[in-house]
Amino acid sequence: MHTILKFPLLTLLLLAASFVSAQTGNIEKKEMTAANPTNQASNPLLKGITHFKDNDIRFTRNDGKVLFVDPTSGPYDNAVKKSGFLKADLILITHPHGDHFDPWLLQAYIKANPRVVIAGPAMVVAVTKAYGIEGVQLVEPNKTYNFAGFEVSTLPAYFDDKGWNHPKDQNWVGYVLALNGARYYVTGDTQPMPESASVKADVIFPLLFGCGGNSAQALEMVKISGAKLVVPVHTSGQVETIKKYIASLPQGVQSAYFLKGEQQPAL
Repeated sequence: MHTILKFPLLTLLLLAASFVSAQTGNIEKKEMTAANPTNQASNPLLKGITHFKDNDIRFTRNDGKVLFVDPTSGPYDNAVKKSGFLKADLILITHPHGDHFDPWLLQAYIKANPRVVIAGPAMVVAVTKAYGIEGVQLVEPNKTYNFAGFEVSTLPAYFDDKGWNHPKDQNWVGYVLALNGARYYVTGDTQPMPESASVKADVIFPLLFGCGGNSAQALEMVKISGAKLVVPVHTSGQVETIKKYIASLPQGVQSAYFLKGEQQPAL
């Protein structure tokens, strides 16, 4: 269970401003209505899975437990309410950039489920603590964990180009999730890496646009991981870029993509 502590505003700003540009937003003070996550995916590997924006991907296990990666849409967002992904049993954060990590939003999800387990790299742990969120679990690259009954493995996520501000020595991560008899690889913000060859993923969610990523790198990530189903994320809603990328995938590799939590028609 998480405890949310209160700190003076100035202390929070000094501790956290250098780490993350959080999207504070205004959260409507409404009572949430109960709903079950739904997804009418045509591919059975995507049943109970959705993607909202950036790297915000959400999974439902066959037993009903729910996992979020990098949630950046709040529980009062219309697309989230429509999807039913209002509560999580486990929230995983890849790194502390504002398009992947929002401490204020995490507080809303803790309110929805005080027993939610949250995990992320060391800087995420430090920032959440600065925002008064205690009990966040530390993850490091190349390890396997069991959080809230989920098997979670980590890979490093970084760019050699220092201009993109994703250095390897920060120990930021991508996640491999063992769910419902399949393996899902959420790459996070990363370039293609030799380590990805060990994943043996069934489904990959590669960075497609921005933050140092591009279509060529996302294509290489698919080839290295051996995934047979690709769902590009972090697309900035660039539909033409998504379509060109999907058209370039190797023969035999399937694809799907989402906009605002809804799977789009096959191309």
